[in-house]
Amino acid sequence: MVLSILYGRKYPKAKVGTVVMDATLTEDHRYTSRVTHYPVENGAIVSDHIINEPDVVVISGVVSDTPLNILSSFNRSVDAFNRLVEIHRKREVISLVTGIKVYPKMAITLLDVPRTIKTGQSLTFNIELQAVTFDTSVRLQLDQGNPLDGVRDITPQAIVADNSNYPLLQLDPPFSLKDQASSGIDVGIQSLQAIPTPILPNILENLRIMFGVA
Repeated sequence: MVLSILYGRKYPKAKVGTVVMDATLTEDHRYTSRVTHYPVENGAIVSDHIINEPDVVVISGVVSDTPLNILSSFNRSVDAFNRLVEIHRKREVISLVTGIKVYPKMAITLLDVPRTIKTGQSLTFNIELQAVTFDTSVRLQLDQGNPLDGVRDITPQAIVADNSNYPLLQLDPPFSLKDQASSGIDVGIQSLQAIPTPILPNILENLRIMFGVA
């Protein structure tokens, strides 16, 4: 088993970010899924979707002060400890190199550093990392002053008239404008919320200016 972990490796050196381990005692790769379900009228449970949970890797590693490379720092264990704590404290997203797979985007969720008389001048640690997936959706922020000015300045009227892009007014509920109607239908604005009293005078003043009312 020991020879399998040390020599049966696809990648020569396990690394947590920039921290290179001298030895990996254990590696635990976890891939889990969650099945969503709901009860139906006859009392049975029906599943309708499977959600893949983020990958989790748990590693027990060792960093010593006496590596084979004589050019290495004499305080490698302390340097590795400080770096791991810094990664966790700053919530950095790092790459993880294990014996069988490279995980490009991982975050430390648990760092355990036990110290005993047997560890000596070395660092033995248990670390748990979880894969991170970022939200890549696009968000647009309208003008925070007048909601009518925000729409008028950011989105040209030609785009709105084209029925292809519909801005969300600051005071509108979600999906208050046209969602899936054809381009030949003028749907306008639906289900508008009441204008809050504090900003009502500003709205009325802008409407007077727009329509030239004295």
